[in-house]
Amino acid sequence: MSDSNRPQAYQFSQEPRDRPELDTVEETPRTIELREEQLVAHKELRDMGFIQLRTEIDEIPSHLEVDAYREEVVVEHETVGQVVREREKPWEEEDVLVIPIYEEQLVVTKRLVLRERMRVRRVATTERQLHQDTLRRERLVVDDPQHTGLVREHYPVSDTENSPDTDSSGSSTRSESETGFLGNLVRKALE
Repeated sequence: MSDSNRPQAYQFSQEPRDRPELDTVEETPRTIELREEQLVAHKELRDMGFIQLRTEIDEIPSHLEVDAYREEVVVEHETVGQVVREREKPWEEEDVLVIPIYEEQLVVTKRLVLRERMRVRRVATTERQLHQDTLRRERLVVDDPQHTGLVREHYPVSDTENSPDTDSSGSSTRSESETGFLGNLVRKALE
């Protein structure tokens, strides 16, 4: 600003003193106007760009091991070779089914011989089975097509001791702007 455009710090009129009427009149107080310059800040909202939100589906291989119960049958053959007069029906001995097996043998006379007994019991076993499948999970993708650099994403960290967002006492040091509107939007979209 040049000196001619700058407002004067004070301003008053100067009248010549050679006029006799002014010499006789008592001098009256004069008003001096003082001025100063001030800085005034103006804020404007400006459109910096836009972001686009979309979801993508990631496929994650998944494994699951389960214990499956099954029963097997164990058959034991017991040789008897005993001559009997009549047949017996199968019976149970302590959760074991005993089935007699008979045969007729040709001799001079016919006789019934208990040749063997079969002992049938159930044996329970546990077997580990592996199931594999592909699971789908959505994730939020934030695009900044105009490359404004104003979009930041922050993800939660499960290990709080090694997290850069926590101090040695374990309390969070994230600023309020990092957990503001966009942080809440991303968090809700991921839930």
